[in-house]
Amino acid sequence: MIRQPYSVYGNGEIVYGKNVFVAEHAWFSFPVVGSRITIGDNTQLGRFFGVSCGKSIAIGHSCLIGERVFIADVGHAYEDPYVPILVSGLTEAKPVTIGDDVLIGVGTFIGSGVTIGNHVMIGANSVVLKDVPNYSVIAGNPARVLKIFDFTSLKWVRTS
Repeated sequence: MIRQPYSVYGNGEIVYGKNVFVAEHAWFSFPVVGSRITIGDNTQLGRFFGVSCGKSIAIGHSCLIGERVFIADVGHAYEDPYVPILVSGLTEAKPVTIGDDVLIGVGTFIGSGVTIGNHVMIGANSVVLKDVPNYSVIAGNPARVLKIFDFTSLKWVRTS
């Protein structure tokens, strides 16, 4: 279920599984024709969720994504100082993949080319610019791994 109001810009595709919930004021932007967002079963997206998809963004099943989270697989080019950024074109789109059973805290940004593993907890207001391993806790700006689950001791272990 996608709650109204929501906005979709551009010409892309949203494919979602069973029991998906998208809260009010979601914003889906497709600056490149044919780009695709997939959302797995039993995933919930919070209010004011935003996404800019120039190629591919995949969100796994059983994810909980907080309010004001923004995910982008593409950005604005800025390199030519004589061309306004608004009309300078786009960077190369690099797919974003979010695994299954991931919680993304309020106000988090996930950037282009990032892969997030399964069973990951991302703290509020994090800026995720690098891949995240399975069974980890991350937070910060830029986000870093704080804990990882050790299957030998069956405990969450702090990283140094």
